[in-house]
Amino acid sequence: MQRSDILKGYPDGSLALDGTLTRAQALVMLTRAFGGFAVPVGDNARMALPASSLTNVPAWAAEELSPVLAAGLADGDENEAMSAEALSTLLRRAYAAKGTNLKDDYYAAVNKSWLDGSDIPAGLSINGPFYGLSLTVNEQIAALIREIDAHEQTPGTAEAKIKALYDCVMDAEGRERAGVAPIQKYLDAIENAKTLDELVSVDAQMQKELGLSMLLGFGLTTDLADSSRRIAAFSLIGAGMDKDFYVNGADAQRSAYTTYLTSLLTLSGLGADEAAQRVAAFYDAEAAISAASLDPQDYSNVDKTYNLFTLGELKTLLPNVDLDAVLAASGIENAERIMVSDVGALKAAAALYDDAHLALLKTAARLALLQSVATSLNQGFMDAYFDFVLAYYGVDARQSNEQIAAQQVQALLADYLSRAYVDEYFSAKAKADVEEMIGEFIAIYKERILAQDWMSAETKAKAVKKLDTMGVKVGYPDSWESCLDRAEIKSPAEGGSFFSNVIAIQMAMKQDVLAHQNDAPDKSEWIMTPFTVNACYNPSANDITFPAAILQSPLYDVNASREENLGGIGYIIAHEITHAFDNNGAKFDENGSAADWWTAEDYAAFRQKCQAVAEWYDGQEAYPGIACSGALTISENVADLGAAKCIVAAAKKLDHPDLDKLFRAVANTWASTTSRQMREYLAVTDVHAPDKLRCNRVLQTLPEFYTTYGIQPGDGMWTAPETRVSVW
Repeated sequence: MQRSDILKGYPDGSLALDGTLTRAQALVMLTRAFGGFAVPVGDNARMALPASSLTNVPAWAAEELSPVLAAGLADGDENEAMSAEALSTLLRRAYAAKGTNLKDDYYAAVNKSWLDGSDIPAGLSINGPFYGLSLTVNEQIAALIREIDAHEQTPGTAEAKIKALYDCVMDAEGRERAGVAPIQKYLDAIENAKTLDELVSVDAQMQKELGLSMLLGFGLTTDLADSSRRIAAFSLIGAGMDKDFYVNGADAQRSAYTTYLTSLLTLSGLGADEAAQRVAAFYDAEAAISAASLDPQDYSNVDKTYNLFTLGELKTLLPNVDLDAVLAASGIENAERIMVSDVGALKAAAALYDDAHLALLKTAARLALLQSVATSLNQGFMDAYFDFVLAYYGVDARQSNEQIAAQQVQALLADYLSRAYVDEYFSAKAKADVEEMIGEFIAIYKERILAQDWMSAETKAKAVKKLDTMGVKVGYPDSWESCLDRAEIKSPAEGGSFFSNVIAIQMAMKQDVLAHQNDAPDKSEWIMTPFTVNACYNPSANDITFPAAILQSPLYDVNASREENLGGIGYIIAHEITHAFDNNGAKFDENGSAADWWTAEDYAAFRQKCQAVAEWYDGQEAYPGIACSGALTISENVADLGAAKCIVAAAKKLDHPDLDKLFRAVANTWASTTSRQMREYLAVTDVHAPDKLRCNRVLQTLPEFYTTYGIQPGDGMWTAPETRVSVW
């Protein structure tokens, strides 16, 4: 290709190279340079910007710009000057659209075939090798449930309870006949309350009879400052949506949300006009509470979420509420110290707890009750939810009645189905291999920590101690004891219903929590089910958990090479280990208690490195018009970067390591597709970086990545060595 093929100039032959570059000119040259763009398919089609995103297109460029506009790569206004940064952004979009050169866009090139042919199956909001595994697991568990349901079971056994609950969920006719009758007395009590005192009494009644609090309540949680004890927690009503929604949400999103809330009210018996009016007032209250609440990146920041109150201090905030009665209804015995996770939200909500806001609080209580139990009522509530998901996220979540029933049973009787799942599908070899990999990674982390030139010997010793005491949970728990054993689950023939069984399970869980309220937290308990396709680091226990379900292909395969498994499950394992030392996990000690174990100088250096990570990601565009927030995603990005360093170090211990396989496995792990609306939502709510950046932006920090593929200045994946960031 010649320069003249790209830069053709004006009709009179002039080029006017000293003039201002317009968007149209840049896009025309981009189109010529890339030989045009095909109509996007698969993920590129979902992520494409509407053609109308580029405004004031000049007539002379309209024809040549039609391919790039159809490809969804252009936005902005033709009357705005084209900056170098904007031109770079367009170039990266073009690399992604083509997906033909891994030196320019590694994620797009490696995953091109999958991305182009991708779809979003019913039951998934996001699809991909990682995300899609959850659908496989759901189908495996559904098969177990169907097999149990096909045979008579011994009364009182786990299998009998599974069968009884499944039959109740499948009893659609019975649920339609009942409608909202199972909760009608609570709905009436809410509406008939003439004072705040009466409404709070109704809430206390629901706490005692349903195990659910709608307006306010006390709970129990691990004391973040002392993980060997439990502490009371307190909360009020809060915003139902993310903070960004109330400030920047599009009109269509607001309409989807308020329509859903209105549907809940009308389905429960209110007239359409009254429901709409009540939702409008409720929405305004939610927006005010949201404005005062924490930003999403602070939800895991112990410095901001660990706030202690006395009961007297809460009474001062809520002078019109009988908190003694509320506490008594909760069953909690010790409330000398009460934790509040979001003080701003609590204070904003507390201002509403008076008789002047009684109507608003009735709406809040009614909606909270409906959202808590709606799936166990008639089909109209489920349809309203599916309509909302489609309108708001652009994803059709509808599934067959059988699939929905199986997933409801899976969620409610998780302890029982976890054991059945492990017995049927989990490999002992997978458990052994992963435990061996974890041991290797912890040893690598020790080496890396001890090699850090910015840490003192004192801090290094404490970091190593934290690694040495880190708990490891792989596959399934050591004990299958469950509070579900004390829940009476009845079939339709025995007079049971979906709703009654949900409440029976809820009450059994509540009673179990209260029975152990004076015991030290049991750190051997799992906070994930064995069939969960995920993993986690729990800072309050200083342990890592890898459920059985995630330890299978494509993330882990006994027949795959070591490098491929390192790039799949290895990345995830190392990521969770690194969370012990991200900007949030670093505030907890080896016992899982919030503590300052750093020297002042070391912590200052650590914070500086974390800030550099935030800047490395901030503003990076993952999909056209959708950029990453460095502040929102800092903790997960620190974990990703540490994971990449670790798996490369592990691979380099092999004889003749194949780093190409390793890096390709990383790209394959994070391949994903969803709707554009979902990507936009995740960009402002998810503390993880967009999946594409979890591949590209991470690999761009590794010298081995550049040497493996011969990436040089001028390639799209190139970054100058001095700009690359590293923490661990």
